Formats: sequence, C-alpha cells, structure tokens
Amino acid sequence: MEVWIGLRKIGIVASGSTVIDATVILNAGEEKNVKAEDLVIINNRNGNKIMAVCRTALGSNENLRAVGFSPGVAYARLGKHPSTAKEYYSFSLDVLGDISAEKLEQNKTVIAPSSDVLLFENSDNPMNHLGTPNGSVGYYKDHKTWTVPMIAKFIPYHIGVFAVTGAGKSLLTRYQILPFLRSSGYDLIIIDWKGSDYAPYFSAKLSIGDLALDDDNVVGYLSAAMDDFGYFWGTSPEKNPIRAALETIIYKPEWRTLKSPAELKVHLEQEVEREISAQEDKDYYRKKNIDRFKKYLAKVDEQEFRNVMGTVKPEKIIEQARKEHSLVVDISSGGRGEKLSVFLTIAKHLLKMMQEKQQLKVGLVIDEGPQYCPFVPKGRESRTNDAISELCALGRSYGLCVVLLSQGIAGEIGINAAVRRNLNTQFIGKIHPLDMEEAKKLLAQGKIEDKSLTLLPEGDFYFLGKMNPSPVPLLIHFDLPEGVA
Repeated sequence: MEVWIGLRKIGIVASGSTVIDATVILNAGEEKNVKAEDLVIINNRNGNKIMAVCRTALGSNENLRAVGFSPGVAYARLGKHPSTAKEYYSFSLDVLGDISAEKLEQNKTVIAPSSDVLLFENSDNPMNHLGTPNGSVGYYKDHKTWTVPMIAKFIPYHIGVFAVTGAGKSLLTRYQILPFLRSSGYDLIIIDWKGSDYAPYFSAKLSIGDLALDDDNVVGYLSAAMDDFGYFWGTSPEKNPIRAALETIIYKPEWRTLKSPAELKVHLEQEVEREISAQEDKDYYRKKNIDRFKKYLAKVDEQEFRNVMGTVKPEKIIEQARKEHSLVVDISSGGRGEKLSVFLTIAKHLLKMMQEKQQLKVGLVIDEGPQYCPFVPKGRESRTNDAISELCALGRSYGLCVVLLSQGIAGEIGINAAVRRNLNTQFIGKIHPLDMEEAKKLLAQGKIEDKSLTLLPEGDFYFLGKMNPSPVPLLIHFDLPEGVA
C-alpha cells in the first residue's frame, strides 16, 4: 500500500470497522504519543484514503481484569507489574470523509481491518482537505498553523455559543466570530446586556436612553419600572385598568415633545389620573387605582424616565450599524423588563424590514440568551422568545444572522428548544454537569466523551454544524490578542 510522505504510521484498524467509524490498535510505544482529537489518515486496503479523528481511548491488559482472580492480579497485589504481552491501546476513530481526490467527500467504502493508520503531525496541515475556506475560527487543537475554516454561505442559519461563565464565550465571539462575520460583509448590532462584554471595546454604541422605543415597548418599559402596578404581567388591559390608562396616554404623541424626565413624570401623573377618572367604574375603584398608580410611579427614578425619551429610532440604528459596521446597544442601565422592551423594539423593526422583503446582511448578537428565551418563557420572555424564533425563521431568507450566547444549552440553565433548534452552527465549550445530556445529543455524531466537556480549558470549543466543513465536530482553540485579559 502507498504511504504518504511526512505521515507516521501509528497502528492498524481493528475488526468491526464500518464506513463511518473504526478502531485503531496502536503500535507499541505510540500510546505515549497519540492523544485524543489527533487527526489521522486511514490508508484503506479497499482502495481509498480516509481522514478521521481519534476520540475515545482504551487501554487493555487481559492479565489485569478486575472481574476475577488471575496471576496478573496476584502480581498487582504484591505491587509488581505483570506481563504486558496481552496489553494493548486503542482509539475509536470518527470518520470525516474520503480525501482520495484531495478534497473531503463522504466515505462510502467499508474500512478494511488491518489497514494502516497514519498520524498528521505539525509539518502537515489536514485543514487543507476541508475545502477552500471563506475565513477561519481559531486553530485546531494544539496546532497553531492549522486554522479551522468556516463556510460563509451558512452564516444566516444562525450561531449558538454555549459554555459556563469564564469559559470564553464572549471572547470567542468578540475575537473570532464577529471578525468572520465582518469579513463576510455583515454589519453588526450587538445587544450588550451587562454593558461590559462589548461596549468598552467598540467605538460606536448607543444606550437605552438614546433609543426611541415604540409606543408598545414604552408602555412595557414603564410598566416594568412600576412593577406592573402590583398586577401579574399577563393580566389583560381590560382587567388592569392602570395599564390600560397608561397605554391610552402613551399612544398619544404629546408626551414625546416633553424636554425633561421631570416634565414626563408630571405629565403621566396628571393624564393617567384623568384617564382613570373617566373609566366606567365605581368611584371607590377609580380612587384606589389612582392611588396605586401614584404609589408605583414614585418608584420610577429620573434615569428610567430618561430611558424612554430617546430620539434614535430603530431605522436609525440600522443606518448607523451600516455606517459604522459594528454597533453596540448597551442596555445595562435598565432593569430586566426594560431591557427586554428595548430588544423588542429593535427586533420589531428588523422583522418589519424582512416582511418588506429587504435583504439585511446584518448580524444580531444576543448575549445572555436565557434572559430573552429561557427554557420555559413567561411574561415578557414569551414575547422576546417568539421574536427571536421569528427572526431566525425569516433570517435564513433575508440575510440576518442571529448569534446567541448562553451559559447553558437546555433545562433550567439553558434556552428554549424552539430557539435552540434554529441555531444550526454551534460552539460548545466547558459545560455545566446539568447540561451533559443535551450536549451529548448535539455531539452524538462525534463519539466525544461527554464527561470531558465539563473539563475543557478556557478557549477550547467544539465546533459543529452548518458552517463547519467537517461532518463531525472539531475541537478548536483560540488565543487572545496580547494584553487582553
């Protein structure tokens, strides 16, 4: 059989191989050199060359089986080493594809047992077999020269970045994913929940107070600031006369001509009281509702009033993003309900543009995903969850890429399943043990030991999905620029 120059033989294929996986039995001594995630070529005796990745490892010594007493066990009890004649080491191999034609294609040829397995080393670059890249994301495992390519045409199929706090989600996004989107012609709108992950690193930014929220979301924002007047949020306006009165006043344009938060507070107090007084209800209930409104209005501080008096309309946000190419919307100054109202205003305009058949070429980055679309959305979360699902559904046709970051994948720490299924490219870093089952489902085609996902170091992510030219997950790493903590 032909052996490629520059590759070292490390073992042969064991019995039980198929077209998509195999097991390599390592040559003596190679167990010290070959590691999980190493890339190899199977020089298939059936006539083709197959690229694969080493996954699950196994060390076996028949003399040391712990299920019964044997001479080897007797030696071990005495602190001695038994014979290694029956000892061997192996790795399961996960097939990427056939590279006989110098490009990656689906392998359809059964892998013959005893075929030679050869290891890619630093002098080689197996990424060249994954096709012509549109750009790259980090590098493969421990090989800095093996930059991992991404397929740009699948950008609008949306991206999910999952890892626990401190694993590098925001840094991967900031230094790898966003530059790739920009080089692919996408302008960026970044919603920064905390105001610390993106806002300090971009010159073009807006705050809540700059934005002109639409009327519905002004009502939502102020209601959230007033704790929904003590009502459950889902109560309809008919059953929540205070919110109904507030809506009537906000839907009138007069309040937008006011110049200061103090003027807005006085205007709302007077006009909402007048509106409640005109409602068809008993005097007792009207007075009670007015008193309740004034009580909760007093809780709203000057900054929260200022936050609904902005003048930058959503269409101007899009224009500024196109002009600056990267725009951060810092929503850190609002409470949770207020932040969701800001997001809904932006989402509503993007949806309107797509419904008008406009091509966007925009990347919408949503940090802290569970805040918008938790596993079981309630109240305002139901609206933001539905908005994200709709953005994803339309985005594939109109050039919108949603990039969603989350500490968890599913369950109480994760995001809603309807949104998750729309994220067709995933980066999975160190996960919480509660997420092992869900990660195992996503990585099922990769034969990756799920427990190892709880041990990944900062900067290590499994890359899988549409934008990955490999049909199986690849372990990537990225280095931070100098001086970045």
